[in-house]
Amino acid sequence: MNTDVLQLIQPGPFWDWRVALDLFLGGAGVGAFLMAVYVDETMKGRYRRLCHTAALLAPILIGAGLLLIMSKMGRPLMLFLTYTDVNLTSPLWWGGVFQPILLVGSIVYFLKWESFQKGDSNRIMLGRVLAPVAVVVGVYHGMLLSVFVARPLWNTGPTVVASLLAFCSTGIAAVMLIHLYRMKRAGRLQDSEHVSKFLNNMVPIRNILFAVLLLQLGTYFLWWLSLSLGSLSDQQALRAASEAYGTVFWWIGIGLGVILPILLGAYAVAKGESRRPRMRIAVISLTSVLILVGGFFFRLLMVLAGQVPTPVSSLF
Repeated sequence: MNTDVLQLIQPGPFWDWRVALDLFLGGAGVGAFLMAVYVDETMKGRYRRLCHTAALLAPILIGAGLLLIMSKMGRPLMLFLTYTDVNLTSPLWWGGVFQPILLVGSIVYFLKWESFQKGDSNRIMLGRVLAPVAVVVGVYHGMLLSVFVARPLWNTGPTVVASLLAFCSTGIAAVMLIHLYRMKRAGRLQDSEHVSKFLNNMVPIRNILFAVLLLQLGTYFLWWLSLSLGSLSDQQALRAASEAYGTVFWWIGIGLGVILPILLGAYAVAKGESRRPRMRIAVISLTSVLILVGGFFFRLLMVLAGQVPTPVSSLF
């Protein structure tokens, strides 16, 4: 009997930058959509331009992420089999089913903002119906890595929580950055009264973002602690990942993307931001860029670092 074993090995990591970019773009799109729904609900149709920006970004980001993950699959048309092959325990199944639904729904939602009518009950109801779907897609992006038991760096509770928080921070950052750019192009930043009123009404959004960043920072610490004090395989995975990507991960993914935005936000508050609208705009723009850059690198390095080979235990 022939006992030869044929092993096919793909050079480099199996999951590459396309998976990381799908997690980043899809997560930011979910955050943008939920921000549009939140602002519409809490501000009763005011700041429709901000909601329009958020509703515009949502399908673009979600769709781009979906295309990237389909290109990585090799046989992208197989995605449609997820609607016939039900597997409730698979995060990939949840993503394959609900991300296209959210994509189509977010396009319809954006069109409702294009033909804006104040108090449009259909738009409001659509946002409420799609919000749980968006949360499910966000959970999928958070759990996609954690189900791989053989990857200790991914298979932790804090990894899931950090990913869920990341879609909130990157979504808010993307919306604020693009909306401020649109305000500048339209000349509305020259109206100091309008700018001050807008910034004051955005304080709840700013507070949500600040809280999310603080929670992210705490979650990263718990993630590092759980691996450092975990099993031998956990410690080996953390050590191998740190040697390969540790400098970039901690300085860009955490330092640039989380810690520095927190410090800049605290600095603006300490300097009396309500009296300095120009400074507030500069801080919002800069922190948004930092959060997006750090958020992408966090996703990318988490995907790559989780696939770094670890030492193989031997009894001989």
